[in-house]
Amino acid sequence: MSPPVRYAIALVVGIVVAFGLVAAIESMGHALYPSARNVNWNDPTVLRDYVARLPLGALLFVVGAWVIATFVGGFAAARIARARAMLFAGIVGGLVLCATIANLVAIPHPAWMVFTGLTGIVIAALAAGKLAAARS
Repeated sequence: MSPPVRYAIALVVGIVVAFGLVAAIESMGHALYPSARNVNWNDPTVLRDYVARLPLGALLFVVGAWVIATFVGGFAAARIARARAMLFAGIVGGLVLCATIANLVAIPHPAWMVFTGLTGIVIAALAAGKLAAARS
C-alpha cells in the first residue's frame, strides 16, 4: 500500500475511533447520570446553572471521554501511518481539541473542566504519538 493511501486510512481510522469513543464514553456517563428532560438547551443562563448542578462524576465522564478518545484515536492513526507518529497523533488531537473548544463555547463549563480538558487533550495526543513512535 502506498504511503499516501496508508496516511489517509490512518487519519480516517484515528478520527472515527476518537469521535466514536467520545460518543461511547459520554453515552455511558449519560446512562449513569441521566440529563433532566426539562432543560432549555437554547438558554445559556439555564444551561450554565444546569451544568453547575451536575454531579462531579458526570463531568468527569466528559473530560475522560475527551482525553481517552484523543489518546486511543491518535495512537491508532500513528500506528497505521507507520511514519510521522507525532504528526498523525497531533492531527487527531487537534481535531478533538477543536471539537472540544466548540463544545466549551456552546455550553458553559466549570473552569476546571476547561483547563483539564484542553490540557489533557494536548498531553494525550503527545503521549499517543510518542508511544506509537517508540513501538515502530
